[in-house]
Amino acid sequence: MDRKLHIFLVFSIIVIVFSNSFSLIYAQISSEKPIRFSVNVWAPNFLAYIAQEKGYFEKNNVNVNLTLIQDYSDAVRDYANGKHDGMFVVYSDVIVQDSEGIDTKVVYNIDTSYDADAIIGSVNNLTEVMGKKVGVEGINSFSHYFMLKSLENVGLSEANVEFVNIPAQNISDALKKSEIDAGHTYNPYISDSLKNGFKILSIGANAPGVITTVLAFHSDIVKQRPLDVQNIIKSLIEAKEDYDKNREQDIEIMSVSTGINKTDIINGMDGAKLLDLDYNTQFSMNKELNTTASLYNSGKSIAKFYAERGVITEYPDIEDIIEPKFVNELLMEKNQ
Repeated sequence: MDRKLHIFLVFSIIVIVFSNSFSLIYAQISSEKPIRFSVNVWAPNFLAYIAQEKGYFEKNNVNVNLTLIQDYSDAVRDYANGKHDGMFVVYSDVIVQDSEGIDTKVVYNIDTSYDADAIIGSVNNLTEVMGKKVGVEGINSFSHYFMLKSLENVGLSEANVEFVNIPAQNISDALKKSEIDAGHTYNPYISDSLKNGFKILSIGANAPGVITTVLAFHSDIVKQRPLDVQNIIKSLIEAKEDYDKNREQDIEIMSVSTGINKTDIINGMDGAKLLDLDYNTQFSMNKELNTTASLYNSGKSIAKFYAERGVITEYPDIEDIIEPKFVNELLMEKNQ
């Protein structure tokens, strides 16, 4: 009986060891799969190509598959459908997706828009759009929210205009065809509108905290591959530091990688405030901060807007959407 028990125990141990070894091998193979990442046409997002071309992803031992997507709404939809593991996204869209059951974590704040987002028009100022058509990139989107906040600044409301759904890259054509009288667009498309004689009626800086780009991942990726997520953030931080030192060289890389001309990339980079690790820890991911620089604070305002409009049925838990542990750990690493 003792001999049988001994044999059984030895066999059980062999099975457990083999199973654990197989699990470790599988985990190692799984971790080598690239993180699928979408990059929409917004110049600060092109730091990902600096990280790729200059070897920062490789240096930090993370495998990333970048996909450039021209239409922002396509990028958001593809992420929602699981085609991508992570993306650069306007923060307000994360809040909407969370309400739709797309469990997402915001892990880094890339930039905030100053004059890289603009309302362009055939009229002389924003007050003149009363009773006219204005273009936004999706009803109830961040673009719509930005337009409403800009209208509020000049004493107008949603009732004073007619909204038309037009992608940012098509705003200039819609103005030329008189389909709209004003519309929201952003670099690199602003320059085309200006070349056609249209005017800037308002910019992102006039509605602080409304348009800010974040790095987001599906929650299961954050849970299953935290080291990869942290190393992607680290690589992007290093890419920004590289850009600060080698601006001309890196703009060339961005242009070659995306097909966007260098002038438009320069305008896009200069029109946004690129945020660093210190800013993220002190402001973006500081839940005690009572300003729109905090994603916690601005998230509550965005959620209120969407809840009042019926876009979301209940207020989200902003603290559950934002994951600050990566920037905090990177800051500790930096200060060691």
